[in-house]
Amino acid sequence: MIVYGICFACFARVLSAAWIGEQQSPWLLALGDVISVTIGLFAWVMVLAEGHSWRDYGFRGGRTTRFVLALVLGLGVALLYGAKRWARVSAGLVTVTPDSLVFASVFAAIGSAFPEELLFRGFLQSSLEGRVGRWAKVVLPALAFTAVRSVRLLPGADITPGDWLFHVLGISLPLGLWWGLMRDLAGGSLWPCLLSHFVLEFGNALASASPNAPTAAPY
Repeated sequence: MIVYGICFACFARVLSAAWIGEQQSPWLLALGDVISVTIGLFAWVMVLAEGHSWRDYGFRGGRTTRFVLALVLGLGVALLYGAKRWARVSAGLVTVTPDSLVFASVFAAIGSAFPEELLFRGFLQSSLEGRVGRWAKVVLPALAFTAVRSVRLLPGADITPGDWLFHVLGISLPLGLWWGLMRDLAGGSLWPCLLSHFVLEFGNALASASPNAPTAAPY
């Protein structure tokens, strides 16, 4: 976890301009694709080194009713937190380009949802099974997730300390807790968390990385 967090921190400042919509350079988005794949493969290799099966990390189905309920709740929270970004895309306020579409897809799936859910809700939450109480099993991975997420957008010229604090305590921590509860609700399945995480990050990245749509010329 620590090694992953350090690696993530090294790359975060490079891509922050794309995440917050300050730049939509095709070269920056292409670099983001490479970094996302690298981070995803790194997390995959780290987990494989433990020698457990994929089922141990939550890559399995669950009880039908609880699984479906977790999926619905996951999509709900993804749309709630990403409502403004999805509204920009659906209203045509941004122009989706092949570069922004590929960047959003690769980053959301391989650079964010897969490695983070695999490490925090998959590996860490599974490793705490039987060692701590039920709530600690949810809270501890959420705190680790929040700590890593806190280095994604560090305060600086583009992010004020207040905005950064809101990002950490108002978004990252609640999402970490919510996704942990979703895995517990789904009977240990990681798929609802993965889908929710992907939908949220895909909408955010697509709206940020896509250039603003040209305004209509006045008559």
